[in-house]
Amino acid sequence: FVDHLYAALAQQGILTYKDDETLPRGERIGPTLLKAIQESRIALVVFSGNYADSSWCLDELAHIMECVDTKGQIVEPISYFVDPSDVRKQKGKYGKAFRKHKRENKHKVGSWRKALEKAGNLSGWVIDENSHEAKCIKEIVGTISSRLPTLTTNVNKDLIGIETRLQDLKSKLKIKSDGVRIIGIWGVGGGGKTTLASAAYAEISHRFEAHCLLQNIREESNKHGLEKLQEKFLSLILKADVKVGSEIEGRS
Repeated sequence: FVDHLYAALAQQGILTYKDDETLPRGERIGPTLLKAIQESRIALVVFSGNYADSSWCLDELAHIMECVDTKGQIVEPISYFVDPSDVRKQKGKYGKAFRKHKRENKHKVGSWRKALEKAGNLSGWVIDENSHEAKCIKEIVGTISSRLPTLTTNVNKDLIGIETRLQDLKSKLKIKSDGVRIIGIWGVGGGGKTTLASAAYAEISHRFEAHCLLQNIREESNKHGLEKLQEKFLSLILKADVKVGSEIEGRS
């Protein structure tokens, strides 16, 4: 499940850190992983039935929940074939694991319990035998995309009048309506048409399964032909290396 989730996040262009290393019980959490947790905006925690058996996983979780308090990190919990109340209250397999931890990791049990309780109280996803995992992954990736800051907030915030024009353009797009919608932006050269279109793209593109920004179409088609633009467009939309033999083939 985590492997498919990771692939979907990467395909969406979200820089994701996944730790594949396992440490023997009792070893300390590694500095590389600590750094990755601290520098992340969002932490996805997948609670499985045997999650609490691992002191390594519990150390990770404790550090993640610390980053929630100190850095405002967002945590998205996923309960994978486990009852969220078992996570929150350390019941079932989690209770059994903690009875063992009391003997082997007594000095850490308190902080682990607090981390599990705090994470278990957060709203997240529950995946069980009735869930459609591919659909759940799609929803999770969409939620993560929407919670990440957009390019617009970083690049265009100082442009005078951009916010009003952007809101006007977005209202005309009617993003949640059905069907196809085409918007034309007309004006003199240097008036900010491309800047406005780019700002809109940066702000809303994450809402779509596929998206592409093609610029300088007239110049590029005159230089290289429409086939090259078609290849670029199709490759970005389909997330695959597409070659087009002719303009007609590209259209089809």
